[in-house]
Amino acid sequence: MARVMGAMIEEASQEMREVFAEQEKRYGFVTNTARVYALRPTIYKGIQALAAGIIASGLIEPELRHLVCVKTAGINGCPF
Repeated sequence: MARVMGAMIEEASQEMREVFAEQEKRYGFVTNTARVYALRPTIYKGIQALAAGIIASGLIEPELRHLVCVKTAGINGCPF
C-alpha cells in the first residue's frame, strides 16, 4: 500500500496530465511515482533536469545506466 496518496488525473496540472498520458501509452498504467510527483510538479521538473544532466554528461555509458536501472528496479521489487 502506498504511503503517500498521489494525485488522480482530475487533480493534476496539464503538464502532469501529459506525463500521465505518456505513461499510460507506454506502460498501460500511470506509475505511483508520477502520481506523487503530480502533487509537486516543480520536484518532478527537478528530477527530470537531474536525469538529463547525468545523461548529457556522458560520464555513464548508456548500457551501464540501463543495467543500474534494471538492478534498482529489481531491488525495489518493480517490474522493468
